[in-house]
Amino acid sequence: MPTVLVIGVTDSSGGAGVSADIETISYLGGSCLPIITAVTAQGNNGLFHSHAIPPSVLANQLDSIDERKIDAVKIGMIPNHESIEVIASYLEKNGTKSIVLDPVIKSSSGYSLISDSAAKSLRDLLFPNVSLVTPNLFEAKFFTEENYTNHNQYATLADQLIKSGANAVLLKGGHVESPQCEDIFLSSNGEKSTFAHERIPNGTEVRGTGCRLASSISYYLAMKEPMSNAISLGVSYLQGYISLNT
Repeated sequence: MPTVLVIGVTDSSGGAGVSADIETISYLGGSCLPIITAVTAQGNNGLFHSHAIPPSVLANQLDSIDERKIDAVKIGMIPNHESIEVIASYLEKNGTKSIVLDPVIKSSSGYSLISDSAAKSLRDLLFPNVSLVTPNLFEAKFFTEENYTNHNQYATLADQLIKSGANAVLLKGGHVESPQCEDIFLSSNGEKSTFAHERIPNGTEVRGTGCRLASSISYYLAMKEPMSNAISLGVSYLQGYISLNT
């Protein structure tokens, strides 16, 4: 049974954050080590409050699992620059090769979860130290400071993310207006794939889909699947989950 370290926030509704990570990885057959960066009060009606865990407590959590074998890491929302620094330091000394970052900036309901300056620290300190970054359209535009909206320009936006320091990017197409949903994968060594699937009516209303996609990819990487296979399996898992919850 592979062990995945999940770093992110609590969600009082259970729909997103570490709750979604644990549910996804457990369903697929893995084991989770949860590390909490913030406690949030949120649900289908929005985000009510977010309380950041002190960086020293975050570091203590990571120190407490030093002796555990970790097969992959999934990182979700990090609330501030200090916490980003703690996690970056941990990743540098930990040595785990399979790391997926879901660079969350806003909640599904549109509330900001991190300041702009801290989000830029996320890009500068973590993008170069993870295996895969999985931004949606809003996040990709923020990190690249580009305003691409046309689906034909999506590959260019992915390339800009690589130039910003990412080793590999899965640019999610759920919020792009196109007949099919197309997720674009691009790596710094030039590998490129497109994962196309039919749009599910009301699929974008399902909460926690970004968490679940990144978690499922992390699980498959922990199972030693090549990156492209891990993404394909993760996308298939998420499509099944959305279909059951719409």
